Amino acid sequence: MNRNQISTGQMISLMLLFEIGVAAVINLGFSAGRDAWMASLIGMILGAVLFWFYASISRHFPTLPLTAISRKLLGKYAGTAVGLMYVIYFMYIGSRNLREGSNLVNIVLLNSTPLLVITTLMICCVAYVTYLGFEVLARTAVLLMVFIFSIVFIINVLLFASGSVHVDYVLPILGDGIGPLWEAITTDTLIVPFGEMILFLMLLPYMRRPEKGGYIGIIAIIIGGLLLTQTMFLNIASLGLNIAKGSPFPVLSTISTIQISDFIQRVDILVVMTMIITNFYRVALYFTAVLIGASDIFNIPYRKLVIPVAFIFLVWSYSMARNYIFQIEFGVLAFYYVHPLFLFFFPSLLLVAAWIHKRRQRRSAGA
Repeated sequence: MNRNQISTGQMISLMLLFEIGVAAVINLGFSAGRDAWMASLIGMILGAVLFWFYASISRHFPTLPLTAISRKLLGKYAGTAVGLMYVIYFMYIGSRNLREGSNLVNIVLLNSTPLLVITTLMICCVAYVTYLGFEVLARTAVLLMVFIFSIVFIINVLLFASGSVHVDYVLPILGDGIGPLWEAITTDTLIVPFGEMILFLMLLPYMRRPEKGGYIGIIAIIIGGLLLTQTMFLNIASLGLNIAKGSPFPVLSTISTIQISDFIQRVDILVVMTMIITNFYRVALYFTAVLIGASDIFNIPYRKLVIPVAFIFLVWSYSMARNYIFQIEFGVLAFYYVHPLFLFFFPSLLLVAAWIHKRRQRRSAGA
């Protein structure tokens, strides 16, 4: 892939699509009850701090992806092992997102179409766009962000105009105490999507000014976090906690409440389009990160890896779980046993190694 092709605006657009895609297919923060929106808001603040921590690693080697940084700091063998584990981790999350997007299309649009057919079509689209180059994905992201923010604005106006929003549904604030809220933050909203932003350590080297990645990430986290917070607030305020928590796609259930004088109704197709677009970008970004990492580790041109990686995504996604319920249960286990290793432990290890590396360089320069 060509270096230094992605502008600041394009990277922010990619980050926002990545974050917003979570709201499309995952119920976030509902373990906090009516305070799910607060869990998202506080998760955003902590997520910004966490991304600054990630960016601190990247600032030592702004032109290198995470896999190359691992080798630089941990040595050839340990660094390659950590880098390879990150590639597998990104492949797992990307395959999971692919399955969630396929479930969305299968449940909402194509009930009679086999899930395998939908998944195959989606991964073929992802593979084709990625084959064209990361810069193609980034350029289209800017245009699609304009479309998505326009849809979000229209939906907000229609929700309030139709009288669907009932603020009393989110009251009382902290009615269950701070315990459930903190649990939702630490096991849910901090990790997804903000902790997952570690993915962009694979992509920041392709910016024209990669050293600005930390600032750009924080801007994207604040904008995306506020949008996710608002979405969760409106879900609960429109549906009530029990319906929002029990719905597989609460955003769609919220939109279905819009009805103005039998004239404006059934606007959920606009939201479905938005959900499919944002989920596509999440899968495409994970797919790109896997290609970059595998290409770096095995020294193979990324285009030669597109078909093998697409096949692995397809098989892993389809065989991940028997149905949607099993997929959710498996995802809960990942929150406790998989994510902490890659989002907290390994980054801490790399940051300590970077600090030691920097001290050695200073001593060598002073000798």
